[in-house]
Amino acid sequence: MNMIDSYFYKLPEKLIANEPAKPRDRSRLLVFNSAEDKIIDDVFSNLNFFLKKGDLLVLNDSKVFPARIFGTKETGGKIEVLLLEDCGDSWLAMVGGKTKLGDKVLFQQNLEGEIVEKNGKLAKITFNQRGADFWQTIEEIGKTPIPPYIKNTKLSERKLRNEYQTVYSNNYGSAAAPTAGLHFSKKQIGELLDHGVAVKYINLNIGLGTFAPLTPENLLSKKLHSEKFQIPSSTIRKIIQTKKEGGRVIAVGTTTVRTLESAAKTIIKNEDKITNIAGSTEIFVQPGFKFKIVDSLITNFHLPSSSLMMLVAALIQDKGINDGREKLLEIYKYAINKKYRFYSFGDAMLIL
Repeated sequence: MNMIDSYFYKLPEKLIANEPAKPRDRSRLLVFNSAEDKIIDDVFSNLNFFLKKGDLLVLNDSKVFPARIFGTKETGGKIEVLLLEDCGDSWLAMVGGKTKLGDKVLFQQNLEGEIVEKNGKLAKITFNQRGADFWQTIEEIGKTPIPPYIKNTKLSERKLRNEYQTVYSNNYGSAAAPTAGLHFSKKQIGELLDHGVAVKYINLNIGLGTFAPLTPENLLSKKLHSEKFQIPSSTIRKIIQTKKEGGRVIAVGTTTVRTLESAAKTIIKNEDKITNIAGSTEIFVQPGFKFKIVDSLITNFHLPSSSLMMLVAALIQDKGINDGREKLLEIYKYAINKKYRFYSFGDAMLIL
């Protein structure tokens, strides 16, 4: 069995969440206490019971945009486009339907695209609209890019734009939500602040890395698809202060982990000269990885055989558990038996 297959598990389809919990913070919370090798069942609204004064929550404030657009080729064929990353003069996208280099695609609101690069389902597309005009059109014609495993949602497009978005989202650019953050309500964030837990933000725009399946090439190169990130100086300053004072840095979501651990050397090296950090990450976190910034993690239950499962297993192992993969699969089996809800709209997991 190869490494990718060793992270496979069977999930009953009825445990795939098609809609979020109501209200958001009433989703269930599975807590794994690594120090005691113990699982605790709770609800997300009780998160503050597991955090303490001096801890720091770091969240990804990237905002999902209506990245799915539907068009027609000049020959009449229907095309679905998932916009993944703004490359300046073109967009990286996943394209559904038969296309070839040079094909022109017509969309509503006089938007036209041309395929200028092609690699399987991936393509680069140039559009006849840019800037504010382009974004206004996307707002009007685009659909929320919920994952394909959410098949039976009863939520309208208007409701999806609200539900598939964190309450603190701020910077447009993601083709998927940083789903670990979907559990937070504004009220709960306020309560955590009152409790003495600091809250700071990073930004990583979620793109191809979330949609592309893990490949043997990823394992060989130890890299994933590149994603851009930014860390404000205020967040860096708070991370350094928290570490010095013995608090825990708790990442909300795997995107936050990738961002912080990618920038760890820069954060530590430039401790006395703190500035914003902007860069990109290809980091592929697997068991054996030594975490330099992140102490704990809030995350969802992830797809089988995914890089996200490997990241969670790596943190479990780094916290002193002998075999992170084995322990993670044990936790997932427990969650399935307890009928936790899985994936983007599903329940949450806290690793301490």
